[in-house]
Amino acid sequence: MSTEFTMDHVIKAVNTLNLGNVVWADEYLAAFQKSNDTWIIAEEILSYRPPHDLHIMTFAAMSLAKKIKECFQNLRKSQLISLKNCLIEHLKYAAMMPDSNSLIVQLGVCLAALGLMVSQWDHELQDFVQKLSEKPQYVMALLEVLKVVPEETRPSNLLLPVEQLDIVIQQLRFQSPYVLDVLEGLLQRQDLPDDALSKCLAVCASWTKFGLLSPNEVLESKLLLKAEFILVTPLAKGHLQAAELIMAMLEQSLVRTNLDGRLADLVISLKPAFKRSMGDNPLLQNYCNIFVNLFNTHFKLTQTNPERLEERLLTIELLLLIAEKSPVEVIEASLGMWSSISEEVLHDADPYKYSVYRPYFQRLLDLLFPRAALPASYEFMMPPGSADIQRFRGLIGEVLLDMAHMINADTMEKLYNIVVDELSPWTKVEAGVFFLRHLLGNMKKQQTDIILSILNNLQDRPQAFIRLQLLELISIPETVSIETIWACLVNELRRAQPMFPAIECRLNLVMPHWNYLVILAIEMDGFRLEESERCQLLSSICALIRELPATHFRRAKRSMFNIKWLKCPAHTQANRFKLIQNSFELI
Repeated sequence: MSTEFTMDHVIKAVNTLNLGNVVWADEYLAAFQKSNDTWIIAEEILSYRPPHDLHIMTFAAMSLAKKIKECFQNLRKSQLISLKNCLIEHLKYAAMMPDSNSLIVQLGVCLAALGLMVSQWDHELQDFVQKLSEKPQYVMALLEVLKVVPEETRPSNLLLPVEQLDIVIQQLRFQSPYVLDVLEGLLQRQDLPDDALSKCLAVCASWTKFGLLSPNEVLESKLLLKAEFILVTPLAKGHLQAAELIMAMLEQSLVRTNLDGRLADLVISLKPAFKRSMGDNPLLQNYCNIFVNLFNTHFKLTQTNPERLEERLLTIELLLLIAEKSPVEVIEASLGMWSSISEEVLHDADPYKYSVYRPYFQRLLDLLFPRAALPASYEFMMPPGSADIQRFRGLIGEVLLDMAHMINADTMEKLYNIVVDELSPWTKVEAGVFFLRHLLGNMKKQQTDIILSILNNLQDRPQAFIRLQLLELISIPETVSIETIWACLVNELRRAQPMFPAIECRLNLVMPHWNYLVILAIEMDGFRLEESERCQLLSSICALIRELPATHFRRAKRSMFNIKWLKCPAHTQANRFKLIQNSFELI
């Protein structure tokens, strides 16, 4: 394509790029956005009637936004005024187009960047609001722009010196009561679409999140009453935006180191609504995020104030409610908070805190145990199973490791009894071993005896997931002997369906006792493996031997070359020796 920049060439490049990653189109458009032709051609695209396709117009608006931010200082006052008026007209036109939100947002970025860079922001804002308050469609576009304004104050978005950016932010803070009044005034209008409230809440959340509105200002507003009604009822429409507003208030409370009791009480009052939302995961996720945010804010603000411990317990009850009632994907967001509590207690080593918090951790353990148990349908499956379950268990495992010091001996005994009870369902046995191996770190003196007892009781269990837990147990450093590790590995290899990947990644556990590896290589025809797996086993053994000190390496290498496999065909034996030779030829 020609390097000349024209509207037709730009449109062709955008359409080409929209169909796939074509290098010439990408390079052409990047060069176009750096050129002075951007101003004229982008304006030409946006003004064309009938309008171009939405993605073409959106690209033009994005290009203008980029140009405004990079070249604002080069524009004369008359050009700024003309550009602003053109953008407002484009915004009005876009507001009347169906499904044009992406274009409206990009035009909003243009206007926000332009507005934030002028000195008389108060006049500009009020003039802009007035121009876009006439038609309902204009109002919805106005709300999109107002939502974008705070986001554009990020230093990465607005290329202004720090001092000038601080002045802009102060001007916005000065205008925030006016914005709040505008939002509350719009809610009185009867001609706006049903989602006007959601848009108003989103604007308020944005101005609060970026510190332009204070939590106290929002607490005194009528808009908060609307958000509270949505969350308490609960209503699906506007629920996300109402939740985001509450979370923005909590985040700013942490920034300002002041949590108003009214806000905390509002969040705690949402417990009944949370329970009524069972089955609606998006709503549950919103409540979970609010509860976690309250806990995090309150926790960080009260760490040095033991007198407010009772208040904290109320927020911990919210975390327990999440663990008890929520689906797995909702619980995940809250688990890290328990690690925060555990870390504080461990750091302070305060017996009183242990006595206060330990019952809550016990309740958490009781709630998580059935949630972490595998489905009964996994009995005849081979690991790894569902990726979602693996991820959830990984998070639980991290929390269990952190909270091990909070768990008393009675709880450990209870878990152990579940594991060794022959009448326990296999799912409970497996979950019991999973919990125990993460909690054993707090029982250094007894952990070897506990592990050996579990191995002795469960060594003949057929379920692959229980066998995997046993392999995890012997992988805990400095707990069991090499002989025990060796016996477990061989026991698994002799199964009808051995878990070869789980064995292969644990061969290093017998090192530096390389003779065990040689024995494995000698006996591998006695294991129920495919020949490809035997070769993989041989390759892994050779890799470990290569890491030995020179003296041991030479002896181990000699032993490997002296192996005689009598139970396999000659060509198979030849392939194995070739594999060994290739593994050692560079050593």
